[in-house]
Amino acid sequence: MIRVIACLAVAALWPVQALAAASPEQYPMTPEEVAPGVYAVITPARDFPNPENLGWNANMAFVVTDDGVLVVDTGSSENMGVALRNAIRSVTDRPVRWIVNTHSHGDHWLGNYGFKDDAPEIMAGSAAIARMEQQAQGWIDSFNEMTEGATGESRTLFPDTAVDEPTERVLGGTRVVLLPSGDSHSPGDLVVWLPETRVLIPGDVVYTDRAPSVWDGRVAQWIEFMDTLIALESEVVIPGHGRIEGPETLPRLKGYLTALWAGVEEGVRQGLPAHETVPVVREHMAKIVADYPGFEDKVNRSVAHMYEEVEDAVF
Repeated sequence: MIRVIACLAVAALWPVQALAAASPEQYPMTPEEVAPGVYAVITPARDFPNPENLGWNANMAFVVTDDGVLVVDTGSSENMGVALRNAIRSVTDRPVRWIVNTHSHGDHWLGNYGFKDDAPEIMAGSAAIARMEQQAQGWIDSFNEMTEGATGESRTLFPDTAVDEPTERVLGGTRVVLLPSGDSHSPGDLVVWLPETRVLIPGDVVYTDRAPSVWDGRVAQWIEFMDTLIALESEVVIPGHGRIEGPETLPRLKGYLTALWAGVEEGVRQGLPAHETVPVVREHMAKIVADYPGFEDKVNRSVAHMYEEVEDAVF
């Protein structure tokens, strides 16, 4: 299980500091319709789970179809999942019939249990499912430590449908395309594409106004997969972290990842160890990082993770 360390808080966004498990009513979730029947639920947080954001640091989305609701990602805790379900109920009383968990990191799926009474089909990549089953308690414990108990002792509800190939489903009359990204951001990533409304819901394969976390995947695959996403010609992108943006966010993120790779590669070719490669990476990223706050908080860990991958590619 990969442990993460909380960064600076955005205390003004939540009125109280957590001392016990947060109730569903404490999460200020407001669905935003980005296309007909397609809603984003965007967290105001731009950091890791902490007491101020009560553990809600990742975005969710849902699609209202003729026969029910498709949910994409459910948050960091059971109560967060309940909060999301309540937010969906403010839009429609149709049942939640399907959930897609874009990947195995706990801030995107530990809310599944909040939908248990709906008995939805839950989809994820097989590698992601295996990691969820192995790492669930570690994520629960880590989030409780980071949030001072706000996320609580979540019960788990694991995916029951593995998706490892590009797959098109028609869910309630709505075409939904599921695209595996390889191990780009993390093993078993799934991206959700809605071709009829041209909305892309890529999970953590796309960050917008926040530096991406690159220490659990294969960055070369990630860079290559960005071309697949760009070719979709989306109109709206709901990222795993950050604000809603248009298709311009995709080549910009590819540029970030490409510059990051180039900086590490230069250090490798110079024979520098990972820690001495960090200043080289900073030079390559100098004109890019303004669009991605939090880069400095992540650069050391990013380089340390990428160094071996780049070294293997170079030599």
